Amino acid sequence: MAIAIKLPDMGTNVEECTLNSWRVKVGDRVKRGEILAEIETDKATAELESTAEGIFLQQVVKAGQKVSTGEILAYVGQPGEVIEGAKAPDAKPSVSTPPAAPAKAPVAASPAVGGSARVSPVVRNLATKMGVDISRVQGTGQGGMVTRKDVLRESERVSAESPKAATPDTPEFLLSLYRQMVLIRQFEERVKFLFLEGIMPGTIHQYQGQEAIAVGVCSALNSGDVITSTHRPHGHALARGLTPESLLHELFGKTTGCCHGKGGSMHLGDLEKGMAPAIAIVAGAVPMATGFALAFKMKKQPRVAVCFMGDGAVNEGAFHEGVNMGAVWSLPVVYVIENNLYSASTPIFDMVRVKRLSDRAAAYGMPGVTIDGNDVLAVHETARQAVERARRGDGPTLIECMTYRITGHSRRDPCNYQPEEERKQALEKEPIRRFASHLQSKGVADQAKLDSIRQDVDAEIERAVKSAIAAPDPAPQDALEDLFV
Repeated sequence: MAIAIKLPDMGTNVEECTLNSWRVKVGDRVKRGEILAEIETDKATAELESTAEGIFLQQVVKAGQKVSTGEILAYVGQPGEVIEGAKAPDAKPSVSTPPAAPAKAPVAASPAVGGSARVSPVVRNLATKMGVDISRVQGTGQGGMVTRKDVLRESERVSAESPKAATPDTPEFLLSLYRQMVLIRQFEERVKFLFLEGIMPGTIHQYQGQEAIAVGVCSALNSGDVITSTHRPHGHALARGLTPESLLHELFGKTTGCCHGKGGSMHLGDLEKGMAPAIAIVAGAVPMATGFALAFKMKKQPRVAVCFMGDGAVNEGAFHEGVNMGAVWSLPVVYVIENNLYSASTPIFDMVRVKRLSDRAAAYGMPGVTIDGNDVLAVHETARQAVERARRGDGPTLIECMTYRITGHSRRDPCNYQPEEERKQALEKEPIRRFASHLQSKGVADQAKLDSIRQDVDAEIERAVKSAIAAPDPAPQDALEDLFV
């Protein structure tokens, strides 16, 4: 059946735009993601991407016409397909809501495996998720009950007694880095089309091109460490161990999401996985990460906080206050600047006089280093040294990772401000292609192995998409949950 290409949501208060010109003609073969047309709102010019692969069968809207959000613009399919059977503009994916699970009777707390302490099913499940041996946990609750705090304390103890050594340069480790980067890239690509097809609500700020930073840094952390994130958090979350399923449920606003559907794209996270819910305010997470590190130091916990931020954050007051505080108190925190050269659409070096943002570290009496953020091994090694320095009490480090965002600032950004030659060079240096070449040159993997990893990742993401769409929507009373008062 032919697939309708519709005008996606172009942003708040944008309900109508003009289709300026078509880039393809009827009969052309198009690929998913290929530019079909140029569209213009009262704010900007953007490009319409194909959400399907096949033959461009029909233009429904002519160049110069006004179009509205959700309106069908064209059809893509296979030769000879009948267009009459295509979806109507307001059609929604058919989803069968699973029946509500029957109410469960209260479950009595069960005794711990290796002792007399009692454990509730909720706490036992938390221990399983964190890899804690519940039989070794001393219960401090009423009647010797093992509490959530007891499990977290045991997790911190194990983490402290078994510090992560420098990961050996083994094929297993290298392939795990590759798989994580591919997982982030393919996740973002799938989310992009869910958004363009009008299936996913809200807006998104994506991470394509910066995968080596999240993966390289997070692979140097212990289980008890914590990261903070930005308005572009999907990559950080996946690198920290959150599952595609928990993220997609969150993006679809389901109560089964990592933040019960109340955070959405820019505020997702899971502290039990070592990621605080992301903060969309530029530089807003810098004081928060510094606060985490202060708490770790005051409690004498051998834990480290890592703060991811964009290049635009270095001009915010919160950056200067937070970084200065971290340095003055020698806190166990690492500040990571993901310098993709643009603060939204403004080149960062039009806004600062220094040639390296890491040079600002000198003003606070702390080390600063600039590295190739597209080299996942260089990021891992630099982060490992900075994390070890912070953990032994020597204070913070400022790491500037040079990279390039090979997607828009948000999904409504056509990137017209990025020079064509600059984008071409960036695509040649993007981290996944580079690391794949490294793995092949070192004999770690051949193309068949890399293809197999990609196929496995695609299957995992597709299962997560189906699960998220099928999950029941929140009920009105869910708005009264997770409140302080």
